[in-house]
Amino acid sequence: MTLSLHLLLYFYGTFLILCGIIAVTFIGLKAKTALMSGGMSGAINIAIGYLISTGSSFGPWLGIVVSLALFIVFSWRSAKTLFKVFELIPSQHPDLNGKGIAFLIISLMAVVSIVVFMLQLVNALYPYSV
Repeated sequence: MTLSLHLLLYFYGTFLILCGIIAVTFIGLKAKTALMSGGMSGAINIAIGYLISTGSSFGPWLGIVVSLALFIVFSWRSAKTLFKVFELIPSQHPDLNGKGIAFLIISLMAVVSIVVFMLQLVNALYPYSV
């Protein structure tokens, strides 16, 4: 059985868009950058999934590069948000809950990104094993 990369990237793109929407739902308009980054990265992954479904030879490699780049960005943003949470804990700042939720959502996006990256990489190196 081979991995349907286009379906994986459709799911991944949809997941990223939903994460942006969930961030705005729980945090409010302060999370508009999460909505934009989730929306744009989700749309890019859906577009790559479409390229793959049309038989593009560079689509699978583009998917690998984008998911790795997103893992790096989301990991960096997660770490940055965690440090901000640690900074806000002693003062019980009103933004603490929002930053905590943002940390969880961004961390989940990073974890899913590395899983998608690994699935794509394994599929590229061993096309009939996944």
